[in-house]
Amino acid sequence: MTTIPAFAPQAYAPPFNSEITPPVSIRPTRGIASPQYLWPQNATLNISLFNMSDKAKDYIKERIKLWQPHTNLKFNFIATPDGDIRISGRGDGSGNQSVIGTQARNRPIDQPTMHIDLVDKTAQALNHSIRHEFGHALGLEHEHQHPDNTIHWNKKELLDATELLGINEAETKFNILTVFDRNTTIYSAYDQKSIMHYSVDSELTTDNIGVPLPVELSEGDKAFMRSLYPPTLETPAS
Repeated sequence: MTTIPAFAPQAYAPPFNSEITPPVSIRPTRGIASPQYLWPQNATLNISLFNMSDKAKDYIKERIKLWQPHTNLKFNFIATPDGDIRISGRGDGSGNQSVIGTQARNRPIDQPTMHIDLVDKTAQALNHSIRHEFGHALGLEHEHQHPDNTIHWNKKELLDATELLGINEAETKFNILTVFDRNTTIYSAYDQKSIMHYSVDSELTTDNIGVPLPVELSEGDKAFMRSLYPPTLETPAS
């Protein structure tokens, strides 16, 4: 097992995120997103990172940058805490959270819009969390809530398991069980490899089929992001 980077304290973090965002009903293509919360095309996003060491900042920045080639957005990391996207890195076991896209504008400027809890047990889990939460920050929603998802949840087992983690039934339904209405969403093929998909324990399904934790951007993630923020083609030098 790959261990977590040395800057992150060893502690337990729940495997299910508690998103700090209200429900939304309209989402778009490969993957799922909220069109009304997408950033303007070709926008420069100022990104602040705080409550973490410089080493942790560098680690998170490198993983955030993996999204940039698939967008027309510019990621500008700033030293002050007043960015468009404000990332906290407290190692307090409170989980990983992010508002969806431009909902960040509704958060008080002195509050983070995204939180990475540096306590995941493995580097794989931390890498997933960073990529996943920044996907939310760009406007993406949960892939496992896709209307065509193939997960056969054992709801009683799931609710019992999440309750033990201190996650109430409403949060579990909102973040995991609720399936988006296909009549009010725009979507494409369901992608179990999407970074926006939670891992699924086979013991929490009725058919004993689980989903491994995605730790890399899938080809579907990249294609979907390019459809939302089409990268600008540079004119070849003459």
